[in-house]
Amino acid sequence: MEFISELSLDEYEQFGKQHPLGRFMQLRGQYNMNKQSKKVGCIGVRENGQLVAGSTYFVDHARMGDIYSMWAGPLMDYSNQELVSFFFGEAECFFKQQGALAIRVTPPLDAERLDNQGKVVAQFNQSLVELMVNSGYKHVEQHPVTDNRIPLIGLGYEYRKDLRPIHSVDELRATYSKQARNDIKRAEKLGVYIDRLSYDELPEFKKQTAATAERRSFADKTLHFYQSAYQEYGDDVYYLMARLNLDDFIARNKKEIEQLQQSIDKVDARLEKKDTPKLQRRKNEFLQQIKGKQRNITQAEDERKTYGNVLTLSGGMFCTHPQELAYLFSFNNKQFGNYHGQYLLQDYVMQIALKKHIPTYNFYMVTGNFDGSDGVLKFKQSFGGTPYRTIGWFEKPLKPMLYRVNQVIKTLIGHNDER
Repeated sequence: MEFISELSLDEYEQFGKQHPLGRFMQLRGQYNMNKQSKKVGCIGVRENGQLVAGSTYFVDHARMGDIYSMWAGPLMDYSNQELVSFFFGEAECFFKQQGALAIRVTPPLDAERLDNQGKVVAQFNQSLVELMVNSGYKHVEQHPVTDNRIPLIGLGYEYRKDLRPIHSVDELRATYSKQARNDIKRAEKLGVYIDRLSYDELPEFKKQTAATAERRSFADKTLHFYQSAYQEYGDDVYYLMARLNLDDFIARNKKEIEQLQQSIDKVDARLEKKDTPKLQRRKNEFLQQIKGKQRNITQAEDERKTYGNVLTLSGGMFCTHPQELAYLFSFNNKQFGNYHGQYLLQDYVMQIALKKHIPTYNFYMVTGNFDGSDGVLKFKQSFGGTPYRTIGWFEKPLKPMLYRVNQVIKTLIGHNDER
């Protein structure tokens, strides 16, 4: 085996796109975003002329030295212990030559698969944990999130949907909960549509995500981040918004009232000939539907005065990779919840994954709490996926004395690995 300390980004990207463990964090776009503020690079291992392991890395500056990190990497066959040992042994030597204080690794692996009640149904990669710990790494496990303190380093708990058995929109929707299916149908009937945003529309996206972040007490990304991601990820990134045109909505309801009135006129004509309870019930049903349409119009007219003609219901940032479609950042305007835009948005994105033959839709972060307190988890569960606890991360000092000093300083100033 041969260690490659300066692997080309082109070669690595092709390897990463084909590897079953590939994640969006290992794409060229993320590499270029990291490069804006950090030292970055690619390393790998060749065997018999073939690339069999690889990762991008970036460098974070600590008080006593630099920490070399591989996030959602490396990509390799972790069941091959000889390869694992060789890769990390060579990576440590290379990073140490670069003056690294420590090496930090967040493998794209799971520790547990759970059911939707939080019960562990399968465990994974225990032998890897033992191998890494025996090689001098500290293992930091993932734990449930409290008070929105989301892990800054690890991948945490994830919620994923396996799309491989699904081949059509009908099959896809059949995997959703009854409520999700009904809400998607309602949104379509109401005229909700999905917009893909241009670069110039990103300030509006940032405005919306900032409002949601403030309401839910977590830190939002900057506008610069969203703009950089748009430029660096190119066609792989989607900024989407579920919207409703109120002029069209009002016109649609008025037309439906006209159609209902025509139906009532027909019933009245029959009632003149013969009055029956069945015809009266049918007429009352049509009248109730008209009242509902009139309420829709009144509400929409009020919303148009307050918010303008086009309502922004919900939105999100999504990233495609040949192995996953990642759901990253989002917002939802609860005052427009009766239009069900958030359900139509998720369905729309999963249809993109089907068209691109992407095997996994990754909802990414959930808190790991299954006691009913995680409303986001409940929403994601309505689309029929599986929760996982990822393996966490590993860290090994390459300059032990300075590393210990650095850890003491972190403790004294209250620095942690959460955000």
